[in-house]
Amino acid sequence: MTEIKKITKISLIWYTVAGFLFAFMFIVLTDFTMSFMQWPYNDPIDFWFQGGTMLVLAITTLLALFKKEWEGIKLFFFLVIIWDIMVLIMDIVAVAILNFSETTFLFMITFIILLSFNLVIGLVSWMTQRR
Repeated sequence: MTEIKKITKISLIWYTVAGFLFAFMFIVLTDFTMSFMQWPYNDPIDFWFQGGTMLVLAITTLLALFKKEWEGIKLFFFLVIIWDIMVLIMDIVAVAILNFSETTFLFMITFIILLSFNLVIGLVSWMTQRR
């Protein structure tokens, strides 16, 4: 059995903190977040779905922090990387084809940068664990 390395634990902590933060923003502070971002659509369901997904990922990464073996979290970690890729592609496509205001556009770019960081730290952790 392979022990979970420090970089993987750091990435799990990052995913947990970011997940709970964004879940809180998208689920509890939906109206505030939508108005702060100047979101052009008045439909909170997208925010709730995104927040729910982030909440599930945050809880799962929190539980993964208590695992001692890489084999116990390998599948989950793979799913987090796939999720990052999927949401990153969707956000890039949204920025490319939708006509956002400047504020919304900047928020979307910020989300793309954060998701890229998530993907990089996830891939680095994955490759480090496989050695």
